[in-house]
Amino acid sequence: MPHPVARLPVPSTYAKILLQQPLYSSDLLSHSGLTAESLGASERITVAQQLQVFRNALLLAKTPEWGLKLGQRLNVNSHGPLGFAALCAPTIGDGLDVFVDFARTRAPYFHLLAERSTDYYRLIVKPAMPLTDLELPLSEILLLVAEAYVIAVLGHAPGQSGLQLAYPRPAHADLYREYFTLPYRFDAPVTCLQLPLQLCAMPCPLHDQETFQAALARCRDALAAVIDPNDAASKVKNLLASQFDRVGLGEDFVPQPGLALVASRLSVSPRTLIRQLDLQGTSYRQLLEQQQVSTAKKLLDQARYSVADIGNLLGYSDAANFGRAFRRWTGISPGNYRRRSR
Repeated sequence: MPHPVARLPVPSTYAKILLQQPLYSSDLLSHSGLTAESLGASERITVAQQLQVFRNALLLAKTPEWGLKLGQRLNVNSHGPLGFAALCAPTIGDGLDVFVDFARTRAPYFHLLAERSTDYYRLIVKPAMPLTDLELPLSEILLLVAEAYVIAVLGHAPGQSGLQLAYPRPAHADLYREYFTLPYRFDAPVTCLQLPLQLCAMPCPLHDQETFQAALARCRDALAAVIDPNDAASKVKNLLASQFDRVGLGEDFVPQPGLALVASRLSVSPRTLIRQLDLQGTSYRQLLEQQQVSTAKKLLDQARYSVADIGNLLGYSDAANFGRAFRRWTGISPGNYRRRSR
């Protein structure tokens, strides 16, 4: 039985990029159910079709560095609104969050996770489905895209940064130095891009609030299209995140979305939504608090907001109430979190 992810829609961009290369013949589309004409006329294909095209390209290329070459070829235009949102985000941390939040709109066969420790930020890459022979080259592509983004925003390769690779040294490992700028280590516990945490607060030179907000809205629309219709929790998360995006973009007051409003937007009754979330082991209150703490952390990374300002933006009547809620969420005060992240 096909994996559920295999049926999801994805943009046809990457398949079209491959088809434009003279290296590949009509065999590139073999067993995919696609023709050059149907691909050219389609904005979306399925994950199964995209992976089949990738697998055909890997076989036709007859070279182990196929993933490295494709990853190097991709640019911001290749990633649609996700790429534009990341480039014009307020900070590097916000841009990396765009990759984490919306990578599945372009590559739902991977999970991207953000992990923050006292000193480091890690962008972790994990397969969301069995990829067999494609796992290594597709991981290489994602890491090249992430590395290129950070270097493009900073204008140079950051120090104390690197790539951790959760796989043995491949046969073509000597070629890595021709494609990756950052140092890399094989046989690591996880595959990730690791950066000093303080880099997340660095402003993006191309930041533009209106462009960022418009690109985020398009990313949210794309995400809604790939969420399982039966996954009420993910649908609620996406709606709440859309609302809280406005807080992070500097709006003075954004009303807290209530259960009834969210249920209405999902075309169900509040009672039905409560039941659906309960079946998934969560609740509207839990999902709302998760979004509140995520937004609070992002705002605390920005010096222009005081703790009282952040509390007001999140709907708290005073800083003390916000402080108590933040300690309940994270175990530390907002002030201590801000000092630790600098």
